[in-house]
Amino acid sequence: MPVTALLAQNTPNYGTWGFDSHKLSTAQTAPDSDPTDYQQIYSLLITMANRWNAHDLDGFLNVFWNSPDLLIVVEGEQMKGWADFSATYHRGYVDREVMGSLIPDRIQIQMVTSDVAVALDWWSMQQPSRKVFGTTTATLRKFSDGWKIVVCHTSFVEP
Repeated sequence: MPVTALLAQNTPNYGTWGFDSHKLSTAQTAPDSDPTDYQQIYSLLITMANRWNAHDLDGFLNVFWNSPDLLIVVEGEQMKGWADFSATYHRGYVDREVMGSLIPDRIQIQMVTSDVAVALDWWSMQQPSRKVFGTTTATLRKFSDGWKIVVCHTSFVEP
């Protein structure tokens, strides 16, 4: 399926995986003038990876809902609220170089309603002292200023 046909779906089929980056023949970097929800979410997730790779922690954190109700779970560690999440990552990455490089391998998106979506992201990360492979499941919500991650669960393995 051509990239434009895959990304330009105007009517989401709720409850199905309406977007799969493995079906893209080329990388989609910039949405059209009137981007679909799939394009907006995909762009947000790519922006998140790009901000990570630029070691821009604040830019990375910006894709998450800035609310006390944000829920993040990484390898069983729960962070409740954007302030806790931000503080934990700022403490953990004082030296931004240890953030390493994040490569999204596959992204799938399912529209649940017109303002709620679920995204699955398979990725790999090379850090100075290790390489990890992981999966992230994110629930996103559409706000007046765009899509934000409101719940996120990440698991990873070190080979």
